[in-house]
Amino acid sequence: MLSINTKLFKSIGLMLICSVIIVSCKSTKEVSLQDDYNKKLKGKSYTEIIEMLGAPDKTVSDGNGGEILIYEAELKKNTTSNSLNISEHIKQTCIYIGENKTCYKVKTDDTKKEKTYSPGKTAGLVLPLIALGVVLTFI
Repeated sequence: MLSINTKLFKSIGLMLICSVIIVSCKSTKEVSLQDDYNKKLKGKSYTEIIEMLGAPDKTVSDGNGGEILIYEAELKKNTTSNSLNISEHIKQTCIYIGENKTCYKVKTDDTKKEKTYSPGKTAGLVLPLIALGVVLTFI
């Protein structure tokens, strides 16, 4: 029969293994900011948007008497060979302003990184390990 200390260490070790498995299921993914931008900017006046974001990089007609404010952000990467900035991608946000001078739509390819967890994928491993820990505790 195992001593209480040995059982305790086995149980703690098993719990640590389970924790590592659960934590290893964490990942990040790119999520569009379009819904966030629409919630934040729809209904705002032209003036409010300019106060919030500054002057747009470009302005074009929306074809219906309004205009589209275009904001661009160029992402740059330093090359290791000669330290020149080389453009990788230009993120663009288009804010549609109607004739009434309020925003009615936002389109963007801007994204954010979001942490995701997939515990369902590892439940098949974690539950048997927990059961084993319980059994080992009582042996």
